[in-house]
Amino acid sequence: MLPDRSPLEGCNVALNESDVVGLRVDWPSRTVRLLLHVLALPEHGPVDPDTRRALVFTGVRLVRVLLRADRSFSRDYGNAIDLPDAEAADAFLASVGWSNPMYGWSFLNDPQLTQDWPERLSLTLDAGAGPAAHTLYWFCECGRDEPGGDAAYCIEGDIHFERLAVERADGSPVPLTSFIADGRRWWHGFGAGDPRVSGEAQQSQPPSPAWT
Repeated sequence: MLPDRSPLEGCNVALNESDVVGLRVDWPSRTVRLLLHVLALPEHGPVDPDTRRALVFTGVRLVRVLLRADRSFSRDYGNAIDLPDAEAADAFLASVGWSNPMYGWSFLNDPQLTQDWPERLSLTLDAGAGPAAHTLYWFCECGRDEPGGDAAYCIEGDIHFERLAVERADGSPVPLTSFIADGRRWWHGFGAGDPRVSGEAQQSQPPSPAWT
């Protein structure tokens, strides 16, 4: 269980401006991995060149995904596009040609984030076990080249879960406190003019390895 409100607020900061690139669901074990690229700054030394982190949710009771066309780049969305399973949601994320990071500073335990969802969603996996201790909302505004030209979409979802952990791309654990501290430090450094996260430093930094 996440211990108290303070770490939850820290996760919100650490997740701001992160890129969602994958959704890996092992439904029999009620485990979900949300694959991200995050903003993280260590206490000492340069920015980590590998920005890949996985949020690992266990004790998952509900997974919902909503995929819609973005018809005007201003939240004018089409109807829900059906997804046959979680693998299709992951495949869609892998297929996009461009995407924007999450924003808004609030992702955990905020029911208002999904209150405007339509009744029909793209995918629902429900363990039928009642309410979970926590929820996480995620989204990706994105697009890809299709036969008719560039097509814009918004894919979003929520995960209702009991426990949260963080891993690097190789599966090594990242303490939740470290994940939070590195994210907070990045935003503090950005506001305070830390040269490690200046605009010039960000532009010169090589791209992070990609998730596979």
